[in-house]
Amino acid sequence: MIKFVAILLMLIIPIGNNLFAQEFENQEIRTFLISIGEMEEGDRCSYYAYELLKSDTLKSSDVCGIYRIGTYASDTYTYLLLLYKQDKIFLDCHTDLYQTLKSVFSFFEKNSGCFTDAQKLSYIKK
Repeated sequence: MIKFVAILLMLIIPIGNNLFAQEFENQEIRTFLISIGEMEEGDRCSYYAYELLKSDTLKSSDVCGIYRIGTYASDTYTYLLLLYKQDKIFLDCHTDLYQTLKSVFSFFEKNSGCFTDAQKLSYIKK
């Protein structure tokens, strides 16, 4: 009986951890989404940040990359987060494509040691 309970707990605990791991909280992203009207101040709405090339969720240990950010709601846009160490640049890529590309190229130039040429081309393609 004890073995059965132990096995049952081992099966339940990883599922519980995965459910809690899906909760995503980043105050800077939340503040940005509120500032552009995608969320309201008291909203309990979920939002996301996925790396463009690998589709991994943004973690606090990540130091560089370009992420898609937005809310899990219909009729909303996806935005970009350019991340290099503590430097974060948020882009509204739906209003001015020229300015978006200019910002991305400037980001690559400023942080060239973080990305290979192949990665840069892959990011631009995405």
